[in-house]
Amino acid sequence: MKEDIQKLLFEEIKASNLKGVTKASQIEVFEPKTLEFGDWTSNICMKLAAKSDDNPREIAKRLIKNLTKEEWITKIEIAGAGFLNFYLSSKQKFSFIEQCLEQKDPFLINGKVKQKILIEYVSSNPTGPIHIGHGRGAALGSALSNLLSRAGSEVKQEYYVNDQGLQIETLGLSLLLNYLSLNGERIKLPKECYQGDYLKSLASDLKKNEKNKYEFTLPEKLPTDFGDWLILAKRELSDFEELGKFALTKILDGIKTDLKEFNTFHDEFFFESSLYKDSKKSEFHKTLNYLSKKGLSYDKDGAIWYRSTDFGDEKDRVLIRENEAPTYFASDLVYHKNKFDRKFDEMINLWGSDHHGYLPRINASLKGLGYESKKLKTIFIQFVSLIRGKNRVAMSTRSGEFVSLKKLIDEVGVDAVRYFFLERRSDQTLEFDIELAKKKNKDNPVYYIQYAHARICSLMKELQERGFYYSHAEGSEALSSLSSTKENELVSQINSYQLTLERCFDKREIHSLCFYLRDLAAIFHSFYNFHTILDIDDRSRNARIALSLASQAVIKDGLSILGISSPEKM
Repeated sequence: MKEDIQKLLFEEIKASNLKGVTKASQIEVFEPKTLEFGDWTSNICMKLAAKSDDNPREIAKRLIKNLTKEEWITKIEIAGAGFLNFYLSSKQKFSFIEQCLEQKDPFLINGKVKQKILIEYVSSNPTGPIHIGHGRGAALGSALSNLLSRAGSEVKQEYYVNDQGLQIETLGLSLLLNYLSLNGERIKLPKECYQGDYLKSLASDLKKNEKNKYEFTLPEKLPTDFGDWLILAKRELSDFEELGKFALTKILDGIKTDLKEFNTFHDEFFFESSLYKDSKKSEFHKTLNYLSKKGLSYDKDGAIWYRSTDFGDEKDRVLIRENEAPTYFASDLVYHKNKFDRKFDEMINLWGSDHHGYLPRINASLKGLGYESKKLKTIFIQFVSLIRGKNRVAMSTRSGEFVSLKKLIDEVGVDAVRYFFLERRSDQTLEFDIELAKKKNKDNPVYYIQYAHARICSLMKELQERGFYYSHAEGSEALSSLSSTKENELVSQINSYQLTLERCFDKREIHSLCFYLRDLAAIFHSFYNFHTILDIDDRSRNARIALSLASQAVIKDGLSILGISSPEKM
């Protein structure tokens, strides 16, 4: 409806030879806060007055002469300094309500170009259980995927598994030292090792599965340095690298299980190691050869460098270290090349805010390879801090003092965790109030939204118990009888659902949907408490039931995008 009014205004502005806008989307049209100002309002006349000798009210009078001929507009009023207030016909006003009553499939976002989109998110290093910081990315990535799919886009959800390099060796050594400690050896893990009880559990599993396979005679004086331990382990165990693979597989299985419980489902787990397979035939080797032939890389101090300063980066970046080991940047360069080669229309990265400085070098690498970096969109996710009472829990995967996503889910539930992660902009830090998330009252927004849905389910059950009859046809026909302030507020909020989805789609954001559902629930509860829904008057009852069911349809649909359940009773 917003676009229809914008189009009408734009056509009349052109016909009246007024200057100030060059396209319909520049015309601001919005829903007023109070119903006395109509169903929609616009301040366009003030903008046009800046380019005209006429004042806003005079311009408004010229515009509405022809606009009022539209059958779905009952009247247009000039208010204040020159606002245009639009009042819609009953048929137009309740058209979306009627659609809600018949809706069986998810609501779609119309008028958007269908695209092939890749969204890569979570991608937590598989060196420990997924923690709540990564959980915020999981909630946003899966909800955003749901939203983008509503516009008919083909969305592929991907998890990038860092299974190369020193971190996997470190994981293997961390497991080995926990494994050797099961025999009573008092081994202090170097600070570089991964800590935490999950490694003790993995060590026990390894002992059970492999018995004494990884035991060897330890020196009388145990090493204390990480490097010395690594040298010893590699010397004594010819299959040392299997330890890292064992731990990685087990941890990744746990991550997949946690994500599934969290209503997060990736289509693909892309392994970094796949970029290096087949040695000289690998994607990594081919990319390095390409860079060399194009003069985009050079040798210096025994390392291979990428000329990223030629493409806007602050300094050149190392691709291959002096010890011939690839850098993280090199792997990311090849991985992003792989993304572009798969011919997506848009690629979205969800990264932690600590990777903010990493974006310029990735964009530089893409420019060097001849790709359109504008196809890549990166959304940064700020840190999460967990509040327990008055205490803040510190998180560190090295020290083992992190709170796992599973632990938080077990304590407050999937729905509360997802909502609290999603209700803020991703670039804002989040303080997760665990006590609020556990409350069963209106202070907890997700509970309040779900309670509105359950309340409508109870209403329909009571309808049957009291012997009342209801049909969508009769409910739709009776909608025109809705006239109170509470009823009209609810109608207006429901009607703005599609516009909310469009805004979220255009901005690639989710938090606005959370705010919308919270407001819808509050308006519905106010309507429910003010009016007698199961009125003895058939027309009033059917109209209010229809309005309640439309509210229910929107709440259920919105929660499904967020990956949150819609309980029928609470």
